[in-house]
Order: sequence, then structure tokens, then C-alpha cells
Amino acid sequence: MPDAKPLIQVKNLNLYFGNFHALKNVSVDFHAGELVGLVGDNGAGKTTLIRVLCGIHKPTDGEVYFDGKLVKEFHPKLAIDQGIETIQQSVGLCDNLSIARNFYLGREPVRKVLGIPLLDFAKMRGEATKVIRAFGLRDNVSADDEVERLSGGERQSVKIGRAVEFKNRVVIMDEPTNHLSVREREHVNELALQLRNQGLLVIYITHDIFQVHKLADRIVIMENGEKIEDASTDKMSAEALEEVIRQGGRVVEKMES
Repeated sequence: MPDAKPLIQVKNLNLYFGNFHALKNVSVDFHAGELVGLVGDNGAGKTTLIRVLCGIHKPTDGEVYFDGKLVKEFHPKLAIDQGIETIQQSVGLCDNLSIARNFYLGREPVRKVLGIPLLDFAKMRGEATKVIRAFGLRDNVSADDEVERLSGGERQSVKIGRAVEFKNRVVIMDEPTNHLSVREREHVNELALQLRNQGLLVIYITHDIFQVHKLADRIVIMENGEKIEDASTDKMSAEALEEVIRQGGRVVEKMES
């Protein structure tokens, strides 16, 4: 069950790029232990909102709270330190490095030999192997294999496993199933539910309302930089939510379960 107190709270958020009003008075709460679908067409503002949460963009005005504390500085490193991990389809792994190296990318463990700091390859290999098995990579895949050997779904599995291993509290999945096969898409979606069930906040960004409605506890719809709907999936059908998107929020048909 989601926590009563929001883990992330966005209040009256506005963001301008010059004269362009990218986010318009957006307010939304996100709770630990829930999977939230963030839905909208291209240019709706969903990725811009997430980039604020990830510290890439600083809002023009409004407030963001993380675990009850006002966020005063916006920087990707600070967001990572708070436990916010973003999983994207096209970035996040280096093809020419091993799975083990990618697993610890930017967090490499070090051991000292004769006072000289060296990368602890044994630890990287051992921990990465646990994740490979736990998150469903093929039995013939080794932690020493380069990432370029992996399928799209297996790459996502490595990223998701990395998010769990490093005790992240928020996992943002940005169009995580684009260009994946049906089987790989189902696997990634199962992992998203697994993260939610472990008590993490999962924000699942997509334009596919029907796919995310099957997974999410709640759907937040954005259009032209505004939040136009915020509904639990047991109160509103995918068809009704699609109509909200089609009508730009003007027509809302509540579907009681």
C-alpha cells in the first residue's frame, strides 16, 4: 500500500524556457509503494516534469518536496544521492563495457593494494552476477560479457537491477518498452510491478494509456504543460482516460468500479 505522506510533492510548479511556458502551475503528489503512469502526447510536458525531479531543470517558480523536505537545489547528482534513478530505453549503458562495469557505472568499488586504490573487479563481477540471475537474463550471459551482446529487454533488466541494488527510492521509467518485443515488454512491466511491490515509487512515462493502465495504481495525464487528470485506475477505465487525452481534459467520464 502507498504511504500516506507523499515521497515527492510538487506544488504550483512553473517552468519557462525564454517565453515558452513549458510547465503551467503543476501540482501532483507521488507516494512510495505506488506505480504512477505519467501519460501524454509528445510535447505534453511529462518529460519536462521528470527532468525537474531529476535535477536537470530548475523550476521558474513553485516548490518540490522530497520526503517532506523542500528541494532548494536542482542538480542531477543531488537527485541521484536522494535515490532517484531514471531508466531510459536509449541511454544509461556503455556498449563497450562489461555488464559488471555498467552495473557499477559511476559507483565503482575500490580496494587498496599496497596502498594503491584499484577497482574491485571481483566485487563488481559477483554482485552483477546476482542481478543477472535475479532479473531474468539468459543463463549463458556472463557478467564479463559486453553490454552490446544483450537484447533491449535484457539491457532494461540490468538498469532496473542496478536501481534496486543501490537502494534507490524512486525509479522513473521513461518509455521503457519502446522497440522491445512483446515478450521483453511483458518482462520489463513485470519488473516495474516488482519494484512497486518492494515499496519503491515507480513513475512510468508512456504515451500508451492501455499498456500502463494494466500496471498503474494511478494515472496522471499532462497536456500542453498542464496536469489535466489524476485518477486511480480502479476509478477510471483506460477508454475514459483516452477520451480525456483526446478532448484535452474538457470531457471527463468517471468510471466507478
